[in-house]
Parts: sequence; C-alpha cells; structure tokens
Amino acid sequence: MLEYAGRFSKPELMIKQGEYWSIVFREGITTLGNCILICNRMCPTFGDLKPEEMAEFPAMCSWYENKIKTLYGAIKFNYIAMMMKEEFVHFHIIPRYNEPKEKYGITWIDQDWPKGSKMGKTEIPDYVKQKIIEDLKK
Repeated sequence: MLEYAGRFSKPELMIKQGEYWSIVFREGITTLGNCILICNRMCPTFGDLKPEEMAEFPAMCSWYENKIKTLYGAIKFNYIAMMMKEEFVHFHIIPRYNEPKEKYGITWIDQDWPKGSKMGKTEIPDYVKQKIIEDLKK
C-alpha cells in the first residue's frame, strides 16, 4: 500500500492504516510526534477525493490527536497540505507545544510557537525514531 507515495511509503514508517487513509511517521521531524496523513490511493487533488474517503478523515485525525495528546501533551495541531514535491493528497500533521518537552533523552522545543510552523526539520538518532514509531503504534 502507498506504493505511489515515494519516501513516505516505507513500511517501517507506517503507524496506522485505515480503509482510506494512513498515518506515517515523518522522518524529517518538525516537532515531537510529527506525522503525515496520506490518502491510501493515488489522488492528485482534494477535488478528486470521494465522499467515503472524507467520511473516514475525521476519525483518523481524532485517533492521531488523542494519541499525541496522551503521549506527549500536545496542545494544538497544524494540518498542512502543500503538495509541492509529492503530487498526491496528504497532510503534514504538526503537533504544537507551548513549552519544552523532555522525552527519549531529548529536550523538544517547538521553535515556531506560537506562530505557524515553518516546517523545519530536526535530525534525531535512528533509535529515537524507532522508539517514537513504537510508542505511536501501541
């Protein structure tokens, strides 16, 4: 699944699969728990989404938001759908934090708070990526 999704289609990044949407971990993490919500079929524009796909969308968002709030204490979420490099429907979901968070031996700081995210990337060790993915899958 998600064969068309290039760098987002790595099986080891998959967090949750619904019937119409999948949540994958974003390797170039912006904030703690940053993921991508991707339509499960190649769909080039929002106007091409089907009603049944849109019906599942809020449930996937709710699952993700509840998971991130519980695990990390996020207080807001930015959903960004730029679709500049990848020409298929997907959203970068950026959890937002108004204070530093200590997790996995790292102090995570939301550098853009309280403004909109600039989509920066934080490089983290592979073992931390793996631990975040494992925790999100629980």
